[in-house]
Amino acid sequence: MPPPTDTLLREGLAVLAKLLPEGYSVASSGLNKRPKEAGEWIVIRNLKERGVTCLVQARRRVESRDLGAIAASAARTPNPALLVSSYLSPVVRERLRGFGIGHWDLTGNVQIGLGDIDLCLERNGIATPGGSDRVARSLCGEMAGRVTRVLIDIVPPYALAALAEKASVETSCASRVVAFLTETGLLRRKPRGKIEAVHWQELLRRWSLDAPLQSRGEISQHTCPRGIPDFLDRLGDSGYLHALTGELAFAWLADRDAPDTAVLYVDDLQEAVAQFRLHPASDQANLILVKPNDRSVFHRSTEDAGLRYVSPSLMAADLGASDDLEPVLAWMAKHESSWRLPSS
Repeated sequence: MPPPTDTLLREGLAVLAKLLPEGYSVASSGLNKRPKEAGEWIVIRNLKERGVTCLVQARRRVESRDLGAIAASAARTPNPALLVSSYLSPVVRERLRGFGIGHWDLTGNVQIGLGDIDLCLERNGIATPGGSDRVARSLCGEMAGRVTRVLIDIVPPYALAALAEKASVETSCASRVVAFLTETGLLRRKPRGKIEAVHWQELLRRWSLDAPLQSRGEISQHTCPRGIPDFLDRLGDSGYLHALTGELAFAWLADRDAPDTAVLYVDDLQEAVAQFRLHPASDQANLILVKPNDRSVFHRSTEDAGLRYVSPSLMAADLGASDDLEPVLAWMAKHESSWRLPSS
């Protein structure tokens, strides 16, 4: 499976090709990267086949705090620097403009100026700050994640309105996600009718690429001096709101030995650190806390002996596009009836 940034770049080039004026084209360049060079080389050509070679950085998620490193990488090359992402917020786009870094995202936001080939692209895509429209070309964003989880966790058939209700989103949002997944072949729906089938394994692979764990909220790494078993004992007795995910949640689901590292969602990072006397760690952390952007991560979670575990779809997606995901998907396929819920 290609790395997430390779997939993003491929999707991004397809989007950029549609945004370019008629007669212009974009393609990967054969130019080799220098050691430690961040990004990939592309060539944009105009009607006269004159081309400009640009260095493109591909990042799934970009926050304001990331822009310093992005600008520093861009400054290392004399060629035009571009950035492609799943979605770029208005604030981030404005700051990129100030840095002189051309950019576009998968929702159609673009600002690229290349005078050598008379190219000036500037337009706003269909995305909105609320995030419900960000999913036209991907599954990034909280609302798209809600819909995706229902499609994986609950067996069709069900109507679009029922899907939206189960996901706690507007019907228009569910409709956009369903249309996107139908177009990509990950979902089958009767014309203007019920959703009939979902290729949930491929959908999970796609979601793990578009919306990795790092995109779900603020992450904090810590160590538990007495180890994970001691932490889990205290967590289970505490009544503290949480939801375990990733490898540890899979170990519980599949009745396997628990890993040495725990990943869990919490409502308040500082409160969790204080209550469980955790130590910050940059290296060799055995506990990763995530304060979610969207509290729906707690929906359809399961409690056992005081410990709460996220839904199986979120558990698998949080493993990311790594070698760890495939054996989990194989187990889930073999035991589908034990975790996938009926529609009624």
